Amino acid sequence: MTDVRHFSDEELTAFLDGEAGDALHAAIEGALETDAVLAERMAALDLPLGPIVDAYDALLATAPPMPAFDVVIPEPVAARPRGLWAKGVGLFGTGLAAGLAVAVFTGFGTPEPQPRGWISFVASYQALYTTATLAGATPSSQEAEVQLASVSDALGLDLTDLPVAEGLTFKRAQVLGFNGKPLIQIAYLREDGTPVALCIIASGPDDKPLSMGEAEGLDIARWNTPGFGFLLIGGEDAAPLAQEAETFRDWSRDIEA
Repeated sequence: MTDVRHFSDEELTAFLDGEAGDALHAAIEGALETDAVLAERMAALDLPLGPIVDAYDALLATAPPMPAFDVVIPEPVAARPRGLWAKGVGLFGTGLAAGLAVAVFTGFGTPEPQPRGWISFVASYQALYTTATLAGATPSSQEAEVQLASVSDALGLDLTDLPVAEGLTFKRAQVLGFNGKPLIQIAYLREDGTPVALCIIASGPDDKPLSMGEAEGLDIARWNTPGFGFLLIGGEDAAPLAQEAETFRDWSRDIEA
């Protein structure tokens, strides 16, 4: 009676992966010719390569480009085919490498996101505003002066003589905060009901000219004076925002801390 060798799952997996030694490979390949149970075990351990490769290819198509790394790639070593079970091993390895590349950018191993700046946070907050948010705020001139004096004290900058920008109605002034620093928000409504905010925060010593842009789908105008950063944000029409920003920018050149 011929003894039937029992192969472990590890040995069968090594065979499937093309990593079995010559003796083990020959033994398994010979046993497969007569052992139906072994063939069933092998089929259970074998992976359906087609769907896996398709899935990795789909992920790779939408993945960001790989960064440039200084990697020395060794010369490939040719390996002889290992029978029918070795078919697709190279293809699976390519798909697995692609999947790992995708995982670096979309799953585990994802680099920490860059910190958001104050303008990004302001834009996220301003995007929640609607006409109704400010419509009920109707401060008197005296109340507006009290609010502006309060935020001036918090910021260390006199804002009590804010200019009147054409088309904007003052609604309120409040102190927010960012990274432990006071962030002043002065809210307005345009005549068409668009919420607009002038925001000011302590910043670096450099002047920066007025520049237009967009954040969270809203138009923005930003500039710096020595010690302070300014942002005017609101709406999706850059033309009126640019005119309003020039009014506040010209005023900001003359204020002193």
